[in-house]
Amino acid sequence: MTDASALFRMEGISKRYGGVRALEQAELTIHAGRVHAILGENGAGKSTLIKIMSGVVAPDTGRMLLDGQPVSFANPAAANAAGIVCIFQELSLIPDLSVADNIVISNPPRRLGMIDRRAQNAIAVDALNRAGAGDIDPREIGKDLALSRRQIVEIAKALARRPRSLILDEATSALTSADVTTVFAVLKRLRDEGIALLYISHR
Repeated sequence: MTDASALFRMEGISKRYGGVRALEQAELTIHAGRVHAILGENGAGKSTLIKIMSGVVAPDTGRMLLDGQPVSFANPAAANAAGIVCIFQELSLIPDLSVADNIVISNPPRRLGMIDRRAQNAIAVDALNRAGAGDIDPREIGKDLALSRRQIVEIAKALARRPRSLILDEATSALTSADVTTVFAVLKRLRDEGIALLYISHR
């Protein structure tokens, strides 16, 4: 029976890569304002599940529902537009761009056909503050940041998209203990704002 209160649901999701069965009849239910976790060893299918959820790959069978309505995502942009945003373990920042450029790269604000740098900076500052990283200068170049700081910028980048559901795939694996504490405090605040959180880990 479908949970009418669920924000997002996956039912009977299966996926094969050649002869390898990555997922078989997987089920997942996500609620707004709650923290969910998927734990499992490498190869358990966690990454495949979130790649399907975030529009990176399509399932072979099964369906997904958002607010009780069937949905499918042709690509990550479609998932993002629906409010499903994923922070993958592999960093996606472009090293030679500024923090602000990276944060708004998928949808930079424009004015008279040109990128509006003032608006871009405001978006970046807001996202960094929401990520608990107001000390990061949005003008800083990505490659000049420590690895843990780059991961925090990835979180800010996701928050700039105003997600309804935020997926974190081993998103704290590269962080210092102090940064992990900061991120978990941020996640609690996002939960209280009504965002559905899904944390993926093999530990």
